[in-house]
Amino acid sequence: MAKNIEYRDNTEEVLKAMEAAIRRGNEAIGLAAEGHAKRKITQAGAVDTGRLRNSITYALAGEETHVKSYKANKGGKERETYTYDGTADGKKGSGVYIGTNVEYAPGIELGTHRKAGAVHFLQDAATNHTDEYKRLMEDSMKNA
Repeated sequence: MAKNIEYRDNTEEVLKAMEAAIRRGNEAIGLAAEGHAKRKITQAGAVDTGRLRNSITYALAGEETHVKSYKANKGGKERETYTYDGTADGKKGSGVYIGTNVEYAPGIELGTHRKAGAVHFLQDAATNHTDEYKRLMEDSMKNA
């Protein structure tokens, strides 16, 4: 008695679902890292106009930044609006970048700015929350 067995190759669908899950996980990690960096800069008291804090953003590799523009305020008056241009380096979908385009940010991060010591808001956001980021990616993969 012969049986006919049919099969379907679902490789493409599985790969697309995995790529989508990784992208969702990276988005969640980027949002979390952005929040951690903004909280740290605020808690350190390194906020004058809000320009630096408002500029902190993330980008998925090969894509534009999450924050497209941001503003600075001083004395209740809105100052300039700043924008991002360009994309994060790297192969699309391969990682998350966190950063800022404010020229004095390295001074705040490293402690060479005239007003404050090192805050390490970006380093902390990138490296001190790995268990949370792992959990976010695992959750995304489980819900693919």
